[in-house]
Amino acid sequence: MAEPKQNMLVIVGDDSPISYLIRRYAERLGCTIEVQPATIEAAALCNSRPLAVIFPLVETLEACQPLAGGLANCDIPIIVFSSASDQLHTRQLGADYCLLHPLGYDNFSETLTIIASLRGEAGRGVP
Repeated sequence: MAEPKQNMLVIVGDDSPISYLIRRYAERLGCTIEVQPATIEAAALCNSRPLAVIFPLVETLEACQPLAGGLANCDIPIIVFSSASDQLHTRQLGADYCLLHPLGYDNFSETLTIIASLRGEAGRGVP
């Protein structure tokens, strides 16, 4: 299997105002962002090996359950932004990490640092 791309994040569905904030935070961390439609196949994302896949809305994650299942099979973490009351639901939908609204830079940065260290990439240009 290919090495994960140490600084690439994928946003699935770019229809949320939070996407702008995600882009700003990612750029600040030295990450690149690739936006994909909700119709993308899991195999395509598995082949590109991003550091993580981000669903800006719980509703997008709900609509993309086959994609979420496919990502679990190739060990790509899923990040979703949700309210505290939706946390359990997002876990049931396959989210590995839930970042609560309002999204702050510190939480976003910490989450990416954890993901990078778990994937053995700490110290290689990853946040």
